[in-house]
Amino acid sequence: MNGLMSLIVLASAAWMAVDAAQLGYDKRDVRGLAAMSPAGWFICGLLLWIVAFPLYLVKRGELREAGERRRLAANAQAGMLPPGSVVGQPPYPQQGYPPPPYYPPQPYPPQAYPPQQPYPSQQPYPAQAPPSQPAAAETPLGTDEVAEWIVRLGQMRDAGLLTDAEFEQQKARVLARLA
Repeated sequence: MNGLMSLIVLASAAWMAVDAAQLGYDKRDVRGLAAMSPAGWFICGLLLWIVAFPLYLVKRGELREAGERRRLAANAQAGMLPPGSVVGQPPYPQQGYPPPPYYPPQPYPPQAYPPQQPYPSQQPYPAQAPPSQPAAAETPLGTDEVAEWIVRLGQMRDAGLLTDAEFEQQKARVLARLA
């Protein structure tokens, strides 16, 4: 049963791709979910057959009309118009906003720009005043905390994160905070 369903999915996906290629539309001619190339229909037919196959059947008329408009436009450009066809129609309906009133683009009238003013002389920023309040004094530490800090500093020195000079400097700083 699974093999039969797989065969049906594969055959219908292949049919959608071949039929979409024969319709001759361009995916830019169609809006919405149906704006896919034949390869897109094939992949969607394989992966999402339950959605893609009914969507293709519903949108097939629109795809056929888009293909006809494209063929008419190509024939009009080549000078081979079928009898009764209308010349001057775009190959697909106008989409989006209408063109602006000055379309096709007109050169802009020359504009008179005011003469450039020289920049004012750059004044250096004034030196910043030192902070008005001194930094808060470090809180005193108890003997246990000082011992923990010295052990940590020793571990950092042994791991190579601190040099001996940095270790001595930090140790003196911690000992200065001893209460």
